[in-house]
Amino acid sequence: MKTMFYIVRHGQTLFNVKELIQGWSDSPLTPLGVHQAQLMAEKISPIEFILGVSSTSERARDTLLTITQERFPVLFYKDLKEVGFGSLEGGDRRPLLESPRRDYTAWGGENFDEAGLRVERRLITIAKHVGNRNVLVVSHGTVLREVIHDLDPNYNDIMPNCSMMKIACEDGQLSLVSYPEVLI
Repeated sequence: MKTMFYIVRHGQTLFNVKELIQGWSDSPLTPLGVHQAQLMAEKISPIEFILGVSSTSERARDTLLTITQERFPVLFYKDLKEVGFGSLEGGDRRPLLESPRRDYTAWGGENFDEAGLRVERRLITIAKHVGNRNVLVVSHGTVLREVIHDLDPNYNDIMPNCSMMKIACEDGQLSLVSYPEVLI
């Protein structure tokens, strides 16, 4: 049985516009972010989903609820959250881009590898429960980059807001079906 995950990064947020580190902190969707989610809803409306899931972060929840429009059940999981950046959250993200790290535990945050694995484990668990069905997932840029990087070590980009990729899960193994692309 193969589960197909249609994975979307949340819509644009206020922190995205201000170039601030989000992580586990939250920031509301901007009007553009809401519009992106509305356009994504139209784009994927022909696909039959058994379930929609997102992280518990407001930005991911709001994106998911805007896309699903109550057409199918939704669930929220903490383990689909963004990488935690600890005390750096809310600060300027440009220094992180100039001098990237993969471990923020010294600031009370997370290790990127562990964050990616927590998302992968959740996807595999969902696949075991839904079987040969389509699932919509809304999550976050950095942690999704880690998931893709585990499936393709050459990949190192951040997904644009409200872009979508596909990952299949068969017999507990994840495989990348399509890279992130902006559909709207």
